[in-house]
Amino acid sequence: MPVADRFRCARAAVVVILTAAALGGCALFGPSEETLKSSTSRGGLPALRPATDAIQLQIVFIERPSDDALASKLVWQELDQIGALPPATRTLLIDHGFRVGQTNASPPPAMQTLLGLTEEISAEDSIEDRRMRGSRMGLRSGQETELTTSETVPECRMSFLADGQEETIEYAQARCVLRLKPIRQQDGWVMLEFTPEIHHGDSRMRPTPNEEGWALRGGQKIDVRHALKFSVMLSTGEFVVVGCDGKDADLPGSRFFRRETEKAGEQQRLLIVRVADTGLASANP
Repeated sequence: MPVADRFRCARAAVVVILTAAALGGCALFGPSEETLKSSTSRGGLPALRPATDAIQLQIVFIERPSDDALASKLVWQELDQIGALPPATRTLLIDHGFRVGQTNASPPPAMQTLLGLTEEISAEDSIEDRRMRGSRMGLRSGQETELTTSETVPECRMSFLADGQEETIEYAQARCVLRLKPIRQQDGWVMLEFTPEIHHGDSRMRPTPNEEGWALRGGQKIDVRHALKFSVMLSTGEFVVVGCDGKDADLPGSRFFRRETEKAGEQQRLLIVRVADTGLASANP
């Protein structure tokens, strides 16, 4: 089947799923990879269901060429980038190359196109440059998960601002992670906390703090950038979008959401998170 036909079939399937989710409140995507593995590893037993008080999140990564105007410009013109964050936090994130916006349960036209809900007119040879993957997960209020936004690179450097001074740090075997924690505020509202982290170095047993003190755990070193932590308040059905401005390759935003490929050149990514369900109304935060 030609590439164009495959893309149309995939887009049609996405449209059906998204429309069903919007109208009937069902899942935007199927079970997560973890759920599928749990099911298949037990001889085809029914997939494990999340706790009834779990906050249901739909997570989508969209990848486009770096010069794609829809993802780099048009969608940001339609998102609310002002009310999403406090002014000081927004300024700090912009200085580090990040962009954050939010929208209500009815996404604007550019975002609908990115999600495959509306027809997109584009050159046939660029169809394979448009990629989208998604999952659905259930997390209890206060439970964390890691969203890896980049592949592991042998080496890279990032520039950070602290007290008006610029600091450049070089990393080896580095990958970028956004640590996501949903916190239920009240019926129908959830605070999503995002903490940027750089996981780097060789994977080995390391002393790691926990509730009881310290324990040895396997993994890479983790550079947690507490100063760049941000939170967005969403009600049921609303979206938050995280990306970068791409102006400086050494800024964290570019390292988190841009990558260089041999065949397609430089690519940009968008992370979209939707609050599908806040869990039981009677559940405690």
